[in-house]
Amino acid sequence: MAQDAIDPAANPAAMDPAAAEGEGDYVGPIITRGEISDAAIEAAALDNPGRTVRVQAGPSYIRLEARGEILLTAANMSEVLGRPFGMGELERCMPGFSGFIRMSHDHVRFVAAKARKETA
Repeated sequence: MAQDAIDPAANPAAMDPAAAEGEGDYVGPIITRGEISDAAIEAAALDNPGRTVRVQAGPSYIRLEARGEILLTAANMSEVLGRPFGMGELERCMPGFSGFIRMSHDHVRFVAAKARKETA
């Protein structure tokens, strides 16, 4: 994947000051840069159709976030990587996240407090 694909300057929504309203509704993983983070960017687009997924790049990590909820599946991570993928690989590359996390053997879902209350 090209470096500019994870450059926040290439993603205006990630730098939009107006987006600051409701920032508490944004959820998602922080992933150490590398093969897994590159795949997660592509898989997030596949796993979250119709949802805007923002990508913010730090010096050694990327942050994926969406309003309310974001899903990453092992199937799409595997498809993007071109090899089998276990969710434990994501856990090892994920030093943090925002929102509440729901993890299973084949997917991880990050949800906002509001979404959590609605599905509880």
